[in-house]
Amino acid sequence: MITIYRVDHVSQVVAEIEPQAELLEGLFGFVPVREWESESEGCRGRMYELPDSRGQKWELLEPFGEGSPLNRFLDSPRGPGLHHIAVETNDIKAALGELDRLGLEPIEAASASESQWFDIPIAPPTATGGGSDSEPSGLMLRLYGAPIERICGEDGTPKPAPAAGGARREETIGIKELLHICQATSGLDELASWNGRILGMNPIFRTPEGKHPDMATMMLTLPGSQIIWELIAPVGEESFIDRFVEKRGEASCHHVTFEVDDWDRAMAACDKHGVPTFGENSGETDGAKWRDAFIHPKHAGGVLVQIYHEERPGVWMRSDKIPAVRKAAWS
Repeated sequence: MITIYRVDHVSQVVAEIEPQAELLEGLFGFVPVREWESESEGCRGRMYELPDSRGQKWELLEPFGEGSPLNRFLDSPRGPGLHHIAVETNDIKAALGELDRLGLEPIEAASASESQWFDIPIAPPTATGGGSDSEPSGLMLRLYGAPIERICGEDGTPKPAPAAGGARREETIGIKELLHICQATSGLDELASWNGRILGMNPIFRTPEGKHPDMATMMLTLPGSQIIWELIAPVGEESFIDRFVEKRGEASCHHVTFEVDDWDRAMAACDKHGVPTFGENSGETDGAKWRDAFIHPKHAGGVLVQIYHEERPGVWMRSDKIPAVRKAAWS
């Protein structure tokens, strides 16, 4: 198992930064920290801090140059959208040794002169990309060695705290936190077991059997982060998840979920920015009300975004999930 020290950021790849930056800063209220160009990695980038969060960051990348590997991602069934989750490990050599023990090879790696990182898919080796058995599948994990230097616009030197920026909070949806990242899979228990063996994820919730006619879900902890990891799998013969996995590939990112602090203001902000929502749900659990809705990927740079609000912490998740029967023991 690879030891994760902390989660550094979530990375999104789009064809052009500026249109997506307007959305992230204006509607979501993300605060820009720095931007850069890297010929060696073939990208332009901008890093954001998530409002009111404890260390959560969001990276926005676009290809830089015709040979950029990001062009392959954008041309694949998985792009545009979430590209990787960046995590820091205390010992990158040990992490590489663990991959070797498991018979896995990195998909991509940086040269030692630039930085020390490598990408692996968060998916079993048998997983395939949408429409191609040879195409890597799954959301990528980018592992960095400590200390993190010369990556994402950093040169390894301390920097002053960024000045306050971004849109006025009352004009944004009012994000409180990034709650979870969701992978779609055709094999719920197989992917959960794999994520546990490789990254130490542990299941904490699972929907009751028969709760939904077309899907089953499981929630797992992600070491080194307050983010919860969600897995969704098809149930029945005509599940939308089957269609998603066939198109985007096994274990690809299905959606990200943000909590907002005021539902009416969040809806007003979406109206102000001309961003529609769909699939709204509402209910009450343990005497506390909750609501959720989605923003379509075509309005969010290739990422399906779910937003929710709850009157009391935890009732929204409990409205849909039950505790796992037992703690998994990964081998």
